[in-house]
Amino acid sequence: MPEKRRLTPLAERRRLLVLEADLQRGIICLEREKLRAQFAGLQSMRMRAFKSPLLIAGGAMAGLFAARHKHKLARWILTAMTVIGWLQRPNRT
Repeated sequence: MPEKRRLTPLAERRRLLVLEADLQRGIICLEREKLRAQFAGLQSMRMRAFKSPLLIAGGAMAGLFAARHKHKLARWILTAMTVIGWLQRPNRT
């Protein structure tokens, strides 16, 4: 009967590992669905942006500006990220 006692903890460990694997699989599926939803929103924004010639021209001009001033580009990127952060922050009045 010593094999029976040794088998019980091993069987319990195997059962826990299977449950953990199922949990991880569920988390991965949930994250995949969240990414799909975000990607769908990004696709719709992209389609709206390509319909606007003003945005296309603005993007081209921004690219040319960045190419001319590439040594200052890091500072511009940090400034843009700060402004975007300010715009996305809810008003706290």
